[in-house]
Amino acid sequence: MGTWYFEVDNDGTAYRQMVHNEDGSWITSNRKHESRHFLLAEHPLDPKEPYYEEISQAAFEELWQKQLLACMEDWQRIQRLFPIGARVEGWIEVFFPQGTLINLLEPRAVGLTDTSALEAGTPAEWMYPRFRVLAEVSGYDELNQWVLLANAELLGSQLDESESGK
Repeated sequence: MGTWYFEVDNDGTAYRQMVHNEDGSWITSNRKHESRHFLLAEHPLDPKEPYYEEISQAAFEELWQKQLLACMEDWQRIQRLFPIGARVEGWIEVFFPQGTLINLLEPRAVGLTDTSALEAGTPAEWMYPRFRVLAEVSGYDELNQWVLLANAELLGSQLDESESGK
């Protein structure tokens, strides 16, 4: 099981999560894991439960920053591939408290767009994983190493298995 770390708000909603496995490997919520997908607690956590032990925000940040540094080469490559202003295509991966995560069809490239803006004027039946998205790169989320996307629109079709590299 390893050691699990969560960053939560006052309501117990997890925004970031890390798992330090017993074999020494790490899983972080900002990156897709080959077997765990995007790992983030789906339900509010109650920090008063006896199996949780609180650590400081500084301690969490120190661990998080080590994981970001380990992926810095990938992150710099992704920023070069997705310059601000570029139109990009991808597909919905998952919905997080921060917004909708978009697979940008490049290894380890994750986009983030505003869920409520994406929902506006979009049929509800399109708001599911694997639906195609077209958007514009508007910046970068350095805290999670995500490409920020604006003016996102759903195209109404799903990515088929052969296109996803699965």
